[in-house]
Amino acid sequence: MSRTTTTPPAGKPDEKKQWAWHRHPALIAAIPAVFAVIGSALTIVLGRADALPNAINPAPPPTTVLTTQTATTTTTATVSETVTETPAVQITDPGTTSTLPALAPGSLAITVLMGANGKIGPQEYRAGAIPTAVAQVLDESGHYPDTGCYPTWVLKRGSAVVKTGRSGSCRETFYLSSDSLEVRGIYHLTVSVVTDAGAKGSKTADFKVT
Repeated sequence: MSRTTTTPPAGKPDEKKQWAWHRHPALIAAIPAVFAVIGSALTIVLGRADALPNAINPAPPPTTVLTTQTATTTTTATVSETVTETPAVQITDPGTTSTLPALAPGSLAITVLMGANGKIGPQEYRAGAIPTAVAQVLDESGHYPDTGCYPTWVLKRGSAVVKTGRSGSCRETFYLSSDSLEVRGIYHLTVSVVTDAGAKGSKTADFKVT
């Protein structure tokens, strides 16, 4: 038995070489990467044009803006301040009165004024000094009595009487003798006054002798 083998005609060598690059392994491996790049580009373009579904290109979440208001409260306080004025201190001469005291009818306001001879301090005299004294007498109207005014003077050291004197006018001066203030101690000079109208009054001045 004879077998006949038929050998197909060989193709053209140039045609095989022409299409051999399609089957190159590096080209085949690069094809998926190229499609991936193309797909990504399409996704970006379509997403900007809002052509993709929400699942692929979700819309940004809504933004909630909270508005904070600050309330300013103005409180007006009223402060009441009571100012107490301090009365001014008026200095007057010792033994004088700036305001006539209220007198009962028939009363006299009397002030004993002593001289400065031998005076060494407030209500203080040097031992052996010879001061003088006078009575300032005012009636209830604030004037010197219109009728006769008669003073009686009594000088005491402690409770002991040192000197006395009387006068026919309240304007006359009472003189202390040279030995009246020889002893150191506390002295009291009292003047009692009576007028022809029957008004009466008295006043005592205390002083120290050193």
